[in-house]
Amino acid sequence: MELLTVVIIAAVAVAMTVPAVANAVDAGRGREAAGFVAAHMRAAKQQAVLGSASAALVFDVVGGRWTFRVCVDGNGNGIRRADITRGTDTCGEGPYDVSSLYPGVLIDVDATLRGPDGEAPSADPVRFGSSNLASFSPSGSCTAGSIFLRTTKGEQYLVRVAGINGRLRILRYDRGSRSWMDA
Repeated sequence: MELLTVVIIAAVAVAMTVPAVANAVDAGRGREAAGFVAAHMRAAKQQAVLGSASAALVFDVVGGRWTFRVCVDGNGNGIRRADITRGTDTCGEGPYDVSSLYPGVLIDVDATLRGPDGEAPSADPVRFGSSNLASFSPSGSCTAGSIFLRTTKGEQYLVRVAGINGRLRILRYDRGSRSWMDA
């Protein structure tokens, strides 16, 4: 009887712990994926400043999922999709598929959420204008915008870059307060 009681108590403890651990793993994976994207943005900015040529993260939908490449300006007119197609602007890194590297995380957004500055909700997870390029100039400035990442359990992260100085922030949406917080 005592052994049965111990087994039942252990089973209840495990049943209570497993969801919390799964949520923590899910949130950690989302944070790591956001850090991966931010690290590539920082590297592109550094490459642009040190190499005296614009560099960009170029986002594309491939097979229904968002991917990104790191490309460098080859003719001094900035990163342009037409120049990438011609091979004038070269893409030496990628394509990176975040969901392949971080299972359960997609470049995706809950279309009902407002942006951190109160921007209207949108289903577009890559918000760098119509070109979907996060481009960094040799002066360190860049295209302002955001990339949203979502986990299978609905945790929402974003990587935001400021245009004037290229400052990067990683934010997490807190459902309790309905606000974006530094991750």
